[in-house]
Amino acid sequence: MEQYFAFLDGEINDLLQIDAGFTTLPATQIYTFNPQELQGFYDRYPLIVEFQQQVAAIFSASLRGEMDPFIATLLINELPYTDSLEHHRKLHQQAEEQQLPILPVFFRTDEVVPGKISEIQCPGSAWCICEQLHSFYRHFATDFAGQTQFPIPPAQRFAQEISHYLPFDEPILHHLLDNASIQAGMRYFLQRTRAHGLKYYGYDKGVTAYDCNFIRAHAFQSLLADNYLHTRLQAWEKKQLSYDLPPSICFDEKLPLILPFWDKTRSLFSDAVRDLFPYTSLITPEGMTLEDGQHVSLNEFFALPRDQKQYLLKYSGSDLAWNWGSKGVYFAATLAHGAINHFKSMIIDGFDKQHYWTLQKKHSIKEDISFLDRTGEIKETQATAKYSGFYGPSGLIAILNMHRPFYKVHGTAETIVSIC
Repeated sequence: MEQYFAFLDGEINDLLQIDAGFTTLPATQIYTFNPQELQGFYDRYPLIVEFQQQVAAIFSASLRGEMDPFIATLLINELPYTDSLEHHRKLHQQAEEQQLPILPVFFRTDEVVPGKISEIQCPGSAWCICEQLHSFYRHFATDFAGQTQFPIPPAQRFAQEISHYLPFDEPILHHLLDNASIQAGMRYFLQRTRAHGLKYYGYDKGVTAYDCNFIRAHAFQSLLADNYLHTRLQAWEKKQLSYDLPPSICFDEKLPLILPFWDKTRSLFSDAVRDLFPYTSLITPEGMTLEDGQHVSLNEFFALPRDQKQYLLKYSGSDLAWNWGSKGVYFAATLAHGAINHFKSMIIDGFDKQHYWTLQKKHSIKEDISFLDRTGEIKETQATAKYSGFYGPSGLIAILNMHRPFYKVHGTAETIVSIC
């Protein structure tokens, strides 16, 4: 057992000359989806892009005053920048008039069951875990069951996708890592992509910040705080540069997930796009609309029987202190009386301050999963699953599966990870 974790730790420690190691628990076999489930990850890509296109179009129309202006106010919400409205109005107008790229390029989905996307993150964390596990299962191929459906390592696919996507002779990247949730892991992934020919500002000799033609970041705020923001926006306007996460807040928060279900915007989405997501609605001081169309007050909702409160309460705005790492997520059915009162106060007091929460129908799967433990044992447990598709400009690149003995599934020391 020791050799397995020694390999995983060495993958990142030796490459970066650090002592971070592998921070989750590898499953004892590669995860297997049935053919229909696996095909679904491929088939969802064009629908996700359709959703993103429609979100951008709705935001633009609201910014122009052609749709309810509250939509733009809702999506901009708590941004601390005094010129946020003008920034977004100009940005989206330029994108439409000049056909500039305004959609995410690389992103990760979180699927609570196959086919139900609870969140889309651009670029998302855990690309590094996909790469580490790909190396791990390939190195110990005779020790673990299963065969990956993705023979090309994620870092190599990423490099290939970038080269095909960008209309430049050579991709030169600047990866802003300040808000990456897995700092060492993203540096590891960056270095692995360099091994496949990519060049980065800050890593490759002779590359300056002004040479970069693809900008990556883990938060919209990072892009606006970039030292080279104005120079890069000018280059973007001239189609000399592309962004991974676009400098538009609508792709870095959960609020857009209400749009396919909201009476103001529902008709603008196809049923196929709407079916991608669990039912999601805005929570206001007056209450919320449930999946069956019933509108209830806050008091009425929390008075419902537990089996009728199978919803997650999610902070869905732009505040970085709330919107990452499952921090602002609660399961309504298990909230104690004191927590309910606190939540209602947050809704009532925060709504006018544009601190917005959503209600999302809870879907989940528990599975038996066996994994390697650092104590030297193979263990088995029942845990809640989460499935993440990693996408690039041509579609699916990898699938990462996480299992955790808790309803909120994300990367922790107790999380079990595998690839497909």
